[in-house]
Amino acid sequence: MNRPAPVRLHFATTDPEVGNEALQQVYARARMGRVADPAAFRYRQDVHGDADLSLGRMHFHGTVAGHLLQQQAYSVIAPTAGSLRWEINDRPGTSPTPFLLQPGQHYYGESEGLSVNSANLGADALGQIARTVYGDERLTLGFGAPHPVSAQMADYWQATYRFVHDTLTDPATAGIALLRADVLRRLAVATLEAFPLTGDAPARRETVAARQGAYTAAVEFIHAAVSLPITLEDVARHAGVSTIELVRVFRAHAGITPGAYLRGVRMAAAHQDLVAADPTAGDTVGAIAARWGFPHPGDFARRHRAAYGVPPSHTLRH
Repeated sequence: MNRPAPVRLHFATTDPEVGNEALQQVYARARMGRVADPAAFRYRQDVHGDADLSLGRMHFHGTVAGHLLQQQAYSVIAPTAGSLRWEINDRPGTSPTPFLLQPGQHYYGESEGLSVNSANLGADALGQIARTVYGDERLTLGFGAPHPVSAQMADYWQATYRFVHDTLTDPATAGIALLRADVLRRLAVATLEAFPLTGDAPARRETVAARQGAYTAAVEFIHAAVSLPITLEDVARHAGVSTIELVRVFRAHAGITPGAYLRGVRMAAAHQDLVAADPTAGDTVGAIAARWGFPHPGDFARRHRAAYGVPPSHTLRH
């Protein structure tokens, strides 16, 4: 699946109208409607992400009131400094902890010296991840309240946000598609767990716990038996699930299929054999590849180059 192109929006201004234009790059239907003292106004934003996941850090200096009609995303707002009084669909609240906005909801807030971390999760992306995690293709995503289910889950969401933010803002990792997909999944799962979903919550928690156990058992079995001619059916049997459920388990927890995970573990083992091999003693790329379940040299070379940046023949010689 192709991921949207990443973007970065870094901006600072002392002009409320210019600040509105910048804010609307993040929230299309947002507006700072009242600024108590325009001369004291400062606005700063730093946003990283794409249509599936964007993270923002925003600061409003001064007393500011504003509106937002949420549209194509689920947004979590986490105040880090200042004070905030808000209403979501006319339901009032104050937020020292993160709170959630859903598509179609109207937000009004009044703040003083407010700094926030924000996460926007695309509705389609979050819905698909929810259906995969809970194994229910008919699931219609919705949350019953804007507050986290507990202080512990609020802390869990905040910790996940910090990890994801550090990954997306690190130049060494921000452009790696696999890592971007992984952090999207991490923050999506944290949001699904931290905020109260509508429907049968106990059944969903049981599903998540069972899948976590199956994933752990499957991974342990793969690493222990990787040198043996095991199949996905063997892995599923060991984990106590069907092969179809095994695929769902790995997509939910690793973002890949169990077959791809098994190939990755075997590729890592083959790479280590290439590093330790001695071509003068007759060791060959073909023999090592075949030993680890890669019978076609061209396919093995392509996969090795994708994983390690060099062809296997280079690793064998060096």
